[in-house]
Amino acid sequence: MKKKSILIKEFHHKELVKISKVFGVPYGDLIQSMILYFKRTGINPIEAINENPATLVKALDKRIVSFLKVQERDILKPIRSESFQYSKEQKKQFHDLSEWVKDVVVKLNNYDKSRTHLINTELGKLEEKIIQQQKAFIEITELIDAKNKSGIKGTIKSIFE
Repeated sequence: MKKKSILIKEFHHKELVKISKVFGVPYGDLIQSMILYFKRTGINPIEAINENPATLVKALDKRIVSFLKVQERDILKPIRSESFQYSKEQKKQFHDLSEWVKDVVVKLNNYDKSRTHLINTELGKLEEKIIQQQKAFIEITELIDAKNKSGIKGTIKSIFE
C-alpha cells in the first residue's frame, strides 16, 4: 500500500488529533473511514450546515408534531364529531321509535278493551236468549205432560242446571 500525504492547516491537524484520540483510531484509518462515510451517505461535507444533530432532531420533531396536529384537525376531529352526531341521531331515532311503540301499545290495549267489552255484551245477549230458550222448553214440556207423569219436566230441568 502506498502512503500519501495531504496538506492541511495546523488548526485542522489539531482537531484531527483530538478526534482520533476520542475514537481511539490512527489518523489514516480515521480519514479512510471519513471518506467511506461521505461516499456511502452521499453527504457533502463542504455543503453541510454546521448544525448540532440534536437541533435537527428537534426541528424534525416539530415538523412531526405539526403534521400530527394537522391530521388531528383535518381527519380525527371531524370523524369524532361525525361519530358523536351519528350516535346522537341514533338515540333520537330510538327514542322516537320507542314513543311510537308506546303509542301503538296504548292503542292496541284500548282496541282490545273495546273488543272485549263488545264480546261480553254479545255473550250477555246470548245468555239471555239461552235462558229464554230453556224457559220455552220447560213450558213446552209442561204442555206435553201437564201432570209430569213421564218425568220429562224434571229431566229437562236437570239438563239445564
